[in-house]
Amino acid sequence: MLHPDEIVNVDNIIPIVVGAHLRAELGDRRRGYYVGEAIVEWMEKNQISGPPWPLVCSDMWYLNQLELRTRPTICIGQPELNAATAAMSPKLETVLLAEDAYRIQSDPDYVELKCCLWGIDDAHTNQCVEQFIENMLPHFLGSIYGVSVEN
Repeated sequence: MLHPDEIVNVDNIIPIVVGAHLRAELGDRRRGYYVGEAIVEWMEKNQISGPPWPLVCSDMWYLNQLELRTRPTICIGQPELNAATAAMSPKLETVLLAEDAYRIQSDPDYVELKCCLWGIDDAHTNQCVEQFIENMLPHFLGSIYGVSVEN
């Protein structure tokens, strides 16, 4: 497990990237911790002691650290509020779109382990995160840890 008094080895983390914008701090950081908790629960359920472990960080930290950008990554927040989403989303497929509500982008084959998720507002972003956790996170994590996930 990660600890604030120890050196963080980038190879041991799954960045959950949120914007440094104040609106992102109000909603997306909270959602980032929620996704991190869902990851740890999945790991426990599948008897995985780690690493890698989830770590919430800002888009500015993520974009300025090449080593972080090589890691499996989850970006939460609209491109206007999260520079990492803005940089990454044009390269990813839309795998789930609820028109006028939210969008999840990723590699549907879970080879390129990057994903972006956001909604048009706070409530829809919450729905988006729930859909991601329920329908995609197990496959995303299965690809990281080498665990077969049934549909």
